[in-house]
Amino acid sequence: MSDSLSAQQLLRIRSKLETVVNDQAGSRQADSAAAALQRMRSGEYGYCVECGEEISAARLAAKPDVALCVDCQALKDEEEDA
Repeated sequence: MSDSLSAQQLLRIRSKLETVVNDQAGSRQADSAAAALQRMRSGEYGYCVECGEEISAARLAAKPDVALCVDCQALKDEEEDA
C-alpha cells in the first residue's frame, strides 16, 4: 500500500469508497470503488495497475478509486482518442 498516505487519509478514503459502493450499487462508479477497496485489502492500493509506480497522494485524495498513474492514464486516454 502506498506509503505516501497517512493512516487517517486511508481511513477517509476507504469510507468514501464504501459509501459509493453502498449508495450507487450496480453503477460503474461502484464497480470502480469496489476494485479500489480490493486493492486496499491486497496491499496494492496506491500503485498503478499498469506499471506498478506509486500514485501520488494528491491524485488518490482527488480520485480515490483511481487505478492508473498520471502517465498510464494519459497513454490510455490517447489510445481511446485514436
